Amino acid sequence: MITYLGFRLIEGVIARLPRRLAYAIGVIVSTVAFPFLARQRRALESNLQQVFPSMPAPELRKLAWRNWLNYCKAWIDFFKIPRMDRGHLGELLTPLGLEHLNAAMARGQGVIVVAPHMGSWELAAASWAAAFGEIGIMVEQIEPRRLFDHVSRLRSRMKIRVIPLSRTGARDIMRMLKERRMVVLAMDRDILNTGMPFRFFGRLTSFPTGPVEIALKTGAPILPAFCIRDRNDAYVAIGEQPLFLTPSDDHAADVRGAMEQILSAFERYIKRYPDQWHVLEPIWPVKPVVPAVTIPSPPAKAAVRD
Repeated sequence: MITYLGFRLIEGVIARLPRRLAYAIGVIVSTVAFPFLARQRRALESNLQQVFPSMPAPELRKLAWRNWLNYCKAWIDFFKIPRMDRGHLGELLTPLGLEHLNAAMARGQGVIVVAPHMGSWELAAASWAAAFGEIGIMVEQIEPRRLFDHVSRLRSRMKIRVIPLSRTGARDIMRMLKERRMVVLAMDRDILNTGMPFRFFGRLTSFPTGPVEIALKTGAPILPAFCIRDRNDAYVAIGEQPLFLTPSDDHAADVRGAMEQILSAFERYIKRYPDQWHVLEPIWPVKPVVPAVTIPSPPAKAAVRD
């Protein structure tokens, strides 16, 4: 109850403030709070250290702090987006690579957009929904449930259908693809701990393969995309070349090849914009990941089941 009421209080205040004033207050509060968030700070610094293993500790701490400030600004934008009109949304987001998105949409099989946790995906998703109609976003279910339901209602106002990360969610993705719609999935965390091991910045860790499994089953193209904050606190949404996957007799090789292409794109953008990769949970385990025979994640199994 306290978490929910606190969220609603912050939301009510931020949503009514001018964006610049909200940012100024957010920077002050987040700067004061960051030293006290030991678990999140250590996880963020650990993830960034894997990206830049030779970076001196003082520089790494400064990078993590800048990352945290950008993360807080993204939350401020989340609170304000539902109250923005379509014209204002357009002013805050510059799309690049629209030809790639159009090529993927032209297949008429829906599009699976895969992305790391970068920038303000709420803004990008709201802009896409305004242009293309309802889109789906698969998300982790947060607690308490009352808060999750409230955030889902906020997103629905922006024509965003929230799809819980579950077996049922995978079926919802399949339905949206059949409706020739776009679905967005973050792929830089294996939240369910059911993924497969891949090298990421030179070290093995686990990633969910569900989006690739679904693409191979349905024929829907995969579009790696990235939302980047610019120096003026506006955003650039970048669509990379889509992956049009064709199943072969070697399913495991199909999945691995597509995953390696996706993760390679993630590496390029994270290394270029490390202060915008907002993952406050450890990506790499303390103990090394040992490659083993794995099965598709539960959402993937539900999606590809005949």
